[in-house]
Amino acid sequence: MADTLISSDFVPQTVIPPDKPLPLVRGLLQMIANPLYAWPKAMYENPYHGIKWIGRTFHYFRKPEHMKAVFLDHADIFHKSQFQKKLVGPALGEGLLTSEGEHWKFQRRAASPAFRIDALRALVPAFSQSAADTIERIKAMPRGQPVDVMHEMQHATLDVIVETILGGADPAFGYDRMASVISDYIDTMGKPDMLDMFGTPPWVWRPWGGKGRRAAHGLKASAVNAILRRRASGETRKDLLGLMLAARDPETGRGLSDDELRDNVVTFIGAGHETTALTLTFALYLIANAPEVQDRLLREVRDVCGDKPIDAAMVEELVFHEHVIKEAMRLYPPVSIIDRVATEDIDLGDAQVKKGDFAFNLIYVMHRHKMLWDNPERFDPDRFSDVRAKGMHRFQFMPFGAGPRICIGMKFAYMESVAMLATLVRGLRFLPNAAHRVEPNIRITLRPEGGMPLYAERRS
Repeated sequence: MADTLISSDFVPQTVIPPDKPLPLVRGLLQMIANPLYAWPKAMYENPYHGIKWIGRTFHYFRKPEHMKAVFLDHADIFHKSQFQKKLVGPALGEGLLTSEGEHWKFQRRAASPAFRIDALRALVPAFSQSAADTIERIKAMPRGQPVDVMHEMQHATLDVIVETILGGADPAFGYDRMASVISDYIDTMGKPDMLDMFGTPPWVWRPWGGKGRRAAHGLKASAVNAILRRRASGETRKDLLGLMLAARDPETGRGLSDDELRDNVVTFIGAGHETTALTLTFALYLIANAPEVQDRLLREVRDVCGDKPIDAAMVEELVFHEHVIKEAMRLYPPVSIIDRVATEDIDLGDAQVKKGDFAFNLIYVMHRHKMLWDNPERFDPDRFSDVRAKGMHRFQFMPFGAGPRICIGMKFAYMESVAMLATLVRGLRFLPNAAHRVEPNIRITLRPEGGMPLYAERRS
């Protein structure tokens, strides 16, 4: 049978939504604990609804037309909300992910050369080497024991960030330390609290956030030290840090300030490392439970790459690998909800948005919506084939956001994910772990509770 006809029948584990909306207090508590369990089944079947709370309407968007309105047509009206600023602002400061207006436009223009395709192609060997190192770590583990691939993917993608942003080993960015710092931040600052639910401004002191604030300070201090060491060395490497240090706004010639450099280094370390690690974690879970898909990946990487290290030209030919990565991000989008606040009244047809209203753009729900996808719960990478993707709305699949503020690192993430997945599949066979229940939870990013223990066997 031809590869294009081989499909997966695997329906992965996820949360089971409640049949009806939860009562108010219980719903608020569940939103804090894990929003996925607060969103009722109707959200996956109906295009829109809004609820009124403390004098404002909260709009829950999950159809492409609304996403287009929020992120493209009226992006100047929908600004980042206090929720988002409170969750990521302490760590990321005023970098690309959090800044707005002219400040964001300047940073985007200045940083863009670092993410051009020719610069990214030069990084592919680092992606492949990190995955090869991961294979050796797994091979050294006791046979027959499950491997937490989430831990391993976080290790691998942090190695990539250190190599491609900082130019190699850096004493401030050892994996054990950074994993602890990032986890401390996500666990303590990475979810809304009850004060947020009542509209309390983010600057109001939260005594329970001490560990998260210390983690944010540690991340920023490490970034500053890395920048100072690079300047003192006099090196002019063409890694991302070198390119950012040399970056100039093509319109004004101005470079990035020390604070802007610091905030963007932290942004690339935190956002780039975490989201790609989670994409690969869920991709390995999916292919471990869909052996026909894993075999097809193996055939593709052997046909395209043989036993050679994967380079940029090969990545562009690993088409099915990219389909698998996209399907993993459809089912488990690392950024599952993007919130905005309206700065003006706006008529969106079936939604009348007033100034001050919140727009919760539910990426996770849209990616599984019954009006948009055939068999939305099934793992089916071929839905991203050229033929089947032709009928897809441009804003139906948006794991990297959309519009002018679409993630600047999107191509970086695709190339990294494909190169690493191909290397991993060629070196190891991943097998399911029936004893582990997959429980995704939104903590800034969509993380599996308890990691992702899978079995891994050496390829002969």
